[in-house]
Amino acid sequence: MAPTGHSSMRGRGRTPRAMPYQQPTLSDLQSQGLNDIVSSNITQGRSLLPRSVLRPLTWAFANLTWGNYDYQAYCYRQAVPFTATDENLDGWGAMRETLRKDASTASGQVQFTGGNPGTDLASGTVITRNDGVDYVTTADADVDSGGNLLVPVTCQSSGATGNCDAGTGFSLSMAIEGIPAQGTAPVAMTGGADQETDSEYRTRVLAAYASRSGGGRKSDYVEWAEDIPGITRAWCNPLAFGAGTVTVYVMLDDAQQENGGYPQGTNGSASDEGRYTTATGDQLTVANAIWIEQPVTALVAVCAPKPFPIDVTVANLTPNTTAQIAAMKTALSDLYFREGTPLGMTLEQSDISDALLSTGASFTIVSPAGPVSVPVGSLPSVGNLVLS
Repeated sequence: MAPTGHSSMRGRGRTPRAMPYQQPTLSDLQSQGLNDIVSSNITQGRSLLPRSVLRPLTWAFANLTWGNYDYQAYCYRQAVPFTATDENLDGWGAMRETLRKDASTASGQVQFTGGNPGTDLASGTVITRNDGVDYVTTADADVDSGGNLLVPVTCQSSGATGNCDAGTGFSLSMAIEGIPAQGTAPVAMTGGADQETDSEYRTRVLAAYASRSGGGRKSDYVEWAEDIPGITRAWCNPLAFGAGTVTVYVMLDDAQQENGGYPQGTNGSASDEGRYTTATGDQLTVANAIWIEQPVTALVAVCAPKPFPIDVTVANLTPNTTAQIAAMKTALSDLYFREGTPLGMTLEQSDISDALLSTGASFTIVSPAGPVSVPVGSLPSVGNLVLS
């Protein structure tokens, strides 16, 4: 059974045309085998009988041949990082010192009020979130003179599921005399992220092969930030607040999906940076990771972009249905995700109109009446969609 789908080049001086590898199907191989038997004159020109032993033999050999083709197609895909998967993609990334981001665990603090002063809560105590997710205390803590107990905790399961907002309720897994059973998170739990998927990782690997890594260029800060678990987008704004300063904006579109992808914490610098305010939450995680890589003289601040809602008014909408309006908002969200940057941008009215038209609607756009300027430090976001 001869290979199929390979490109050929005839004649000198001609540019070869790239042809994709075409893997023959199992049915194609079986049909080819049966045709080869008939054409070889084994049956003296007659068709095979329905119950001929040559039919199952042909089917068996076609299966074996298809397995070889399938493995060849697999090797073909793993030959370049553009199509490689799983551990082969990991290998391509390692050659550029770009490793897949493992799942990380969320951490934060839980506060109990109304306890008996001096009561001890041991490290390793399990505390359960109201939806059943377990956390464990990472240090001993005592109830203070005011009856308050503040204890650091880490989620026992990896992934973005460990993140939660300030005010989320918690409870002790086992009753402890002198400590109330119910507590809350005084600040948001951050740091949890799911393992990087092949698609997300491949984007970074290809970017690493396309770039010339240096010691502090704009692209370096973006790569350093996007290497951190949970970070899906990053931007670098050099000299943002004076000579020698660098501002890095980040988004966590998956890990902080419930908060619109915006980091949960306060803006600032790394823990070891004494020249500026220390960040907290997601911003601190990024700043501490960049601190290891950045030039020693740079003053780096990690910031969360601010949402910049854009109100859109349309007239004569057809069809005027709830599903249509929802589709239009989704189209706008996709546009802002693809085109948005906190480095200052102008969004044309035609871009907004094209996004809305992609949903199949008929309308007249009333506002915005012209280009929309998004200031530095902000990302465009979906505002009110008004029908007039």
